[in-house]
Amino acid sequence: MNNKVSKKKSSMDLTIGDPLKVTLLFALPLYLSNIFNQLYNLTDISIIGHALGDDALSAIGSVSIICGFFNSFLFGMGSGLSVVISKYFGASDSKKLKRAVANTVFISSLWATFITLMAVILLKPLMRILNTPDSIFDMAYSYASIILSLLVFSFFYNVLSGMLRAIGNSKAPLFILIVSVTINIALDLLFVRVLKMGLSGAAKATIISQAICMSICLIYIIKYVPELHITRDDMKLDRNMIMELFSSGIAFALMYTVVNLGTLILQGAINSFGKTTIGAHTTARKISELCMMMLSTLANAMATFSGQNHGAKRYDRIKIGLRKMLFFSFGVVVLLITMIYSIGDILVRVVSGSNTPELIDTAMFYLHVDLPFYFVLAVILITRTTLQGMGAKIVPIAASIMELGIKALTAGYLAKVWGYTGIAVCEPISWAVCAVYILIVFNYKIKELDQTRQTSALK
Repeated sequence: MNNKVSKKKSSMDLTIGDPLKVTLLFALPLYLSNIFNQLYNLTDISIIGHALGDDALSAIGSVSIICGFFNSFLFGMGSGLSVVISKYFGASDSKKLKRAVANTVFISSLWATFITLMAVILLKPLMRILNTPDSIFDMAYSYASIILSLLVFSFFYNVLSGMLRAIGNSKAPLFILIVSVTINIALDLLFVRVLKMGLSGAAKATIISQAICMSICLIYIIKYVPELHITRDDMKLDRNMIMELFSSGIAFALMYTVVNLGTLILQGAINSFGKTTIGAHTTARKISELCMMMLSTLANAMATFSGQNHGAKRYDRIKIGLRKMLFFSFGVVVLLITMIYSIGDILVRVVSGSNTPELIDTAMFYLHVDLPFYFVLAVILITRTTLQGMGAKIVPIAASIMELGIKALTAGYLAKVWGYTGIAVCEPISWAVCAVYILIVFNYKIKELDQTRQTSALK
């Protein structure tokens, strides 16, 4: 019986060709997807800021990190599951690929239910812990409660699109996302500006568009991606496969969650500085995330590249691909720094919808401190996801825990001594420490895999 994967036009083999070229071709639709997603986020913030004012902007800012915290559990799990799928695709093992897809559906259903329940139960206590101002508490709670109670739509879109990306198809998720973003913006304008539904209207617009996005992605896979089609035999629970999928998923989930927990700690300190600083930081972070997206896209592409080549035992390609991608990312950082230092203040005004000098100056200060350290951030993001594609589970979590510890220490001390300056320098300090650790571990991991391959060849 032939268990080889039939690699059709709906997939892309990253185990052949120039490592940088094929990874960038795969990354381009990923980047465009992220661009549309981030532009939607910026448009969403802009619509809310212009239509509902600074209080609404601050309300979203005060709970956005809570939403991000619970989303990180889901997004991380989806990313980890897709790495296993990419490994079996790279190894051309059709039987295990389909079994991985079937067991992914099972794990995802349980995980989505659990995280949604935790999010709904813990939302209000977390808002209290983070010192959410009373003046915006009810507004912020109404928004976040809608988003968190229906996380399932966003999660299953990420799982389905992750399956497509695992087999090298990054184009279909892009086109599906464009449809979703267009619907989301149209509903934002209808619910917020026309029907005057406030922040709850913005939340409902987001949920509806995510549900549509998930549905289209599922229909596309059913009609056009036979590599991911499963039969009743594939749907049998496989203990070993479940352990492999869950361990990979939980490793990613913990990594993203620990990073977000550090940001959650920072948000508690930021909320104590008042509404203007919250609004400024929210705006600066939105712009920073737009910049960071270019690096995270390259990192996500490297996870799939690494996963496929790990399955094919092409460790030499992983090392070459990482080196080339890091140099490419440094060029990207130079462009980002040039853009922010040139037109950053314009972006702050456009995104926030505010002309308050204190808000603009505070946001610009954060960006001026943050951007130069993106060289270090590039090393962390790209090397870490490469390690995860190679099956490393503990190292990325350990690095994230290091980052959490440093953030907690600096937020607890520097924020009190230096005020908002302490917040601005917190992440750059943690990035510098983690980058050294991750590079050392990557070199060790490559040598270990090469030795394993050589030993197997001798046998």
